[in-house]
Amino acid sequence: MGLRYIFIALALWGVFLIGRHFWRQNQLKNNKSQQIKSVDSVQCAYCGLHLPKNEAVCSGDVYYCSKAHQKAAEKQKS
Repeated sequence: MGLRYIFIALALWGVFLIGRHFWRQNQLKNNKSQQIKSVDSVQCAYCGLHLPKNEAVCSGDVYYCSKAHQKAAEKQKS
């Protein structure tokens, strides 16, 4: 009679473990869809600062972190 209770307890424990496994898999799948998307970054040609491409000042194929660095680089070339 005691063996029956042990078997039932083990079966319930197994069901719990399987349910927890599937629940965690579902949580991981949901977390992957909430990840932040990456942004292209560029490096300032004057000071070397890395910044998002959409925030950079572009001069041809060269990127700067500000208009002041763009002007300073142009003065340096002259």
